[in-house]
Amino acid sequence: MLYAETTSGRYNKFRFHKGYSYTNRMTYKTGKADLIYSWQQFIETLQTTALAYYETRQAEIRDMLQDLPKKIKSLPWRNIIIVALPFLTYLLLFKFYVNIREITGLEEVTHPNIDVLPALEEHIFFCHPHKLLSQYPHLFFDCLAAVPYLLHFPLPFLFMFYLLLSPKKRAAVFPYFWCAGWVNLIAVIFQLLFPTAPPWYTDTAVFDQNGELIYVEENEAGFQRLDRVIGHGLFHGIYSQSPVKFGAFPSLHIAWPTVILLNHPWFGWKVASVHVAWITLAALYSTHHYAIDALGGILLAVMIKACIVYIWSPFEEYKHTDDNETAPVTDSDSSEIV
Repeated sequence: MLYAETTSGRYNKFRFHKGYSYTNRMTYKTGKADLIYSWQQFIETLQTTALAYYETRQAEIRDMLQDLPKKIKSLPWRNIIIVALPFLTYLLLFKFYVNIREITGLEEVTHPNIDVLPALEEHIFFCHPHKLLSQYPHLFFDCLAAVPYLLHFPLPFLFMFYLLLSPKKRAAVFPYFWCAGWVNLIAVIFQLLFPTAPPWYTDTAVFDQNGELIYVEENEAGFQRLDRVIGHGLFHGIYSQSPVKFGAFPSLHIAWPTVILLNHPWFGWKVASVHVAWITLAALYSTHHYAIDALGGILLAVMIKACIVYIWSPFEEYKHTDDNETAPVTDSDSSEIV
């Protein structure tokens, strides 16, 4: 036990641990003070640099803000409104899915169709691919499948910004969003009129003698394993909030990457094709979709793209010339569009 006299003349007790000297204690205090001082110096330097940059660019920033209203007015608002209509209609149908079913007399979906998709899949593929993939669960595969699923929600907007930031592909923004909007709209209309159950529901649902549901697994399906590992209901929160509980067919998880594949994708068509294959395997592995759902999503995207190219679109398609420049596509060469 050591005693140290204070300025008031009293003594305070200091109990040092074994092997802990006064020099160690002072060294710790000094190091901590140096760290705090260094951090304060860094903050001050950062503030000074930001202020200096603003002062040097002040005139440029002021001119940019003054020109901003003119640039906003010069935007092609007519095209923006037209291209947004299908996507906005899709968002409204998706958001008010339950209300629309009530208003139209379709009522709440309590007994989705569980027979058509499995039968159709077995007729086409002679098996159920999701059962082959899901029988080998592993944490590595769970994480691998989760990546494209988490990217699914911001994907259309990320790709739109990519096209806007690429001068050579900027002309593809309107055709791309027009295609994506119609794919989403047609898919949600089909899901509204003909609700279909995903594999996780069909394979785990237990009914009583009257056909009432007794038990079914959580709607995050295979991703519930990942939720347990991270100790947080990430996927449970995502899927429990969705108003469309039974929209297995067609799969928009696969349709969205397919739309990107068909509209001058980032990093080339090979990477885009890998993305489509990746999320297809993830959808089957996690038992969120049948293989027929994936096929339906791909065919829907291809069909909408073909209608835009060969039948009608309010936006002119474009192609890349040999010198990597962007040029509009005329009726004579529309067949060259991917």
